[in-house]
Amino acid sequence: MTLDKVKEKSSTIDRRKVVIGTAWTIPAIAMAAATPAVAASLPPVVVMPGTGTVISNWKGDHHYGSFEEDLDQRAYDFPVKVTDASGNPVVGATVTVTVSGQNEDGDILGIYAYPAPDNDGPESDQSRSVTAVTAADGVAAFAVSTQNLSSSEQPSTATMSVTVTYNGTTTVSVISVVLTESD
Repeated sequence: MTLDKVKEKSSTIDRRKVVIGTAWTIPAIAMAAATPAVAASLPPVVVMPGTGTVISNWKGDHHYGSFEEDLDQRAYDFPVKVTDASGNPVVGATVTVTVSGQNEDGDILGIYAYPAPDNDGPESDQSRSVTAVTAADGVAAFAVSTQNLSSSEQPSTATMSVTVTYNGTTTVSVISVVLTESD
């Protein structure tokens, strides 16, 4: 083999190695560049109930206290579940629920960290905002008391804003409550 043949063969191999190396390198770079974009598009947490949820099965009639013997008068449990994008529970997230809306008599809803106090509901304790932290199951437990609605106040609408803060990021979920009847 002459020196020219050796140079020709080695330069051909070098070019092929470069082309093969480039072919394998480009997809790896493309995948590495795509991964952060996908991760950035995922929400830091998922909140349930989520925005757009409408609660219409609650009644407006002095629902208060989580341990009332009369089930028709017991406060409504309101668990807020916080998970990561994969569905794993998020522990230690700060959850604040704020209620708004009112009927002719004043506030329509009272929000409490679970359990709700045994009081006269929103008319005597107009608790409009409360904060709790998610437990090992990713749930922050709340209780909602409703105010009595006269027939002229039906239906009444309220809004519950659920604000979750975790790792410096805040997520807000807005829920509508429509009370169409009293007990």
